[in-house]
Amino acid sequence: MVHNLLFPTLLLLLSSALQAAPDWHKCRQISTDNERLACYDNYVSGLDKGASTPDIEEQKSAFGLPKKTPADNLQNISSRIKKIEQTSRGTLIIYLDNQQVWRQLGSGSRPNLKQGDMVLIKRGVLGSFILKKQNSNRGLRIKRIR
Repeated sequence: MVHNLLFPTLLLLLSSALQAAPDWHKCRQISTDNERLACYDNYVSGLDKGASTPDIEEQKSAFGLPKKTPADNLQNISSRIKKIEQTSRGTLIIYLDNQQVWRQLGSGSRPNLKQGDMVLIKRGVLGSFILKKQNSNRGLRIKRIR
């Protein structure tokens, strides 16, 4: 997965650096400090504009990937179960008191959950999440639906 994103990103950075290289060399040749600084500022602002508008190939390569959010750095949360529903297929829908709603993935063994239980939701591997009841080692693979 990382390798699929690494090549297009490196290609983009390399191509924009090569295109902008002549402007950078022009700035080096300016003798007065204020003019040279203004040249560098213009150069850097041009890089920012180029980075904010991805071309169609970048958009195609990122299609279907999850978006980065501020919560990406958070490793776990704890909350109390507000309500539990069971679907017709036997999987659980878990409503938490922080307004989040999670759905059970798979049909393996699960912890004995009930309304009012304190739970910990932590990040698993490859973007998955595990719900554990407080003071229990048994986990439940879940996906957030709201």
